[in-house]
Amino acid sequence: MKINILFIGLLLTCSFIRGQGQGEATSNAVKHLGAGVAIGAVGGYAAHKIFNGNRAWTWAGAVGSSLAAGLAKETYDQSRGAAVWENDDIIYTAIGGVISGLVLDMFLDSRRSSVKRCGCPPLAVHMNRVDFNFVGDFETGSGDIASAIQANHFINNGL
Repeated sequence: MKINILFIGLLLTCSFIRGQGQGEATSNAVKHLGAGVAIGAVGGYAAHKIFNGNRAWTWAGAVGSSLAAGLAKETYDQSRGAAVWENDDIIYTAIGGVISGLVLDMFLDSRRSSVKRCGCPPLAVHMNRVDFNFVGDFETGSGDIASAIQANHFINNGL
C-alpha cells in the first residue's frame, strides 16, 4: 500500500514540476526536490537512530530537516539580494523530505518482514515445537531446504 502511495506521490510531483514550464524554473524545482530528498534522508535516519526507531521522530527528522534547509536557503538568498522570497522552492524541498520520510518508513520499519507479508507465522513460533536439523537433512537429503523443513515438521508432529 505504501509503495502505491509513494508511486502516486512521485507521479504527481513529477507532473506538477513538469507543468511549471521548461527551462530554469523546472531545473530549479528538480534541484530543490533532490536536495530535499538527500537532506531528509540524512535527517530522518539520524532521528531514527537517536530516538531508537520511533516512527514519529523519523518523519519529523526527515521533513523537518528538509524544511529547515529550504527556509535557510531562502534566507540566504534574501541576504544576498534576491528580489523575491520563493515559497515554491521551500515547498519542493519539503516535498523531498516527505519522499525521503516515506522511503525511510518503508525500509527502516522493523515490524515489517517478509515473514509477516506472506501470512506465515514467524520461525521462532516453530522453533519451540520442531527440532530443526538443517545441516543433516540438507546434506543427506534432496538438497532442498524447503523439503528439509517440511520433513522435520512431519517427523516431529506426525503426518
